[in-house]
Amino acid sequence: MQKVHVTVNFENSIDAVFAAITDHRSFLSGGGLTCRLLKEGETHTNGTGAIRKIRTKKYTLVEKITAYKENKSYDYLITEVIPAVNFTHHNGWIEFTQTESHVRVDWHSHFTFNTPIIGHVVGFIAGKQVKKIFLQRLKYIRKNLTQTTT
Repeated sequence: MQKVHVTVNFENSIDAVFAAITDHRSFLSGGGLTCRLLKEGETHTNGTGAIRKIRTKKYTLVEKITAYKENKSYDYLITEVIPAVNFTHHNGWIEFTQTESHVRVDWHSHFTFNTPIIGHVVGFIAGKQVKKIFLQRLKYIRKNLTQTTT
């Protein structure tokens, strides 16, 4: 199993950071990604039960929001990859922590490539790429938040 974890600090309010990251259109669009909402969540558009389709250059991912705590965290599960790959997404989540000087955002994802013999190597390579994408998306949001508050 691959475990990806990245952390980025924000100099904005937790309300602003949480709103920007849970906004699927701004957070998961750009840099080769597009995202659209297939189903709204139960208590919030992007909350528990929301289903999103994220397109990359090579793949389309369908993910479901499985838990949602305002200004605290949200969990997701990739339920489908197109074209199909021998992949299991165990869980993913983003946590928001207010400290004295900033908001810390931790993004985690756990997954396995189930291909015999080479699955671990494929997973390792994919993990490095996923980490890079996670950091790019979080830094993109941080830059946009900084520009809107200056």
